[in-house]
Amino acid sequence: MDTPGNGPSSVGGIIAGGCQIVVFSTGLGTPTGNALAPVFRLTANPQTAKNMADNTDFDATAAIYGPESMGELRDKMFDELLDVCSGRQVAAEVLGFTETAL
Repeated sequence: MDTPGNGPSSVGGIIAGGCQIVVFSTGLGTPTGNALAPVFRLTANPQTAKNMADNTDFDATAAIYGPESMGELRDKMFDELLDVCSGRQVAAEVLGFTETAL
């Protein structure tokens, strides 16, 4: 989907287009959330994964640095996304990050 580049604005655009859960990849750790749909945040930046562990939902650094394969991480992330679809709150929801931008 073609949306603005700013995190909260792009998430708002994606949700307005009908998205039910947003998978938001971040390199530097933008703490984006939304009041209308869960924003599942992931990173493959080891420094961001360490510094922002409390508000990142998935650490994908193993895809780059090992030891897990891309397929193993895919399956692990898919299972976590199913948990979110079944009601588990994402980190942004737990922390109360509900930015909305249009």
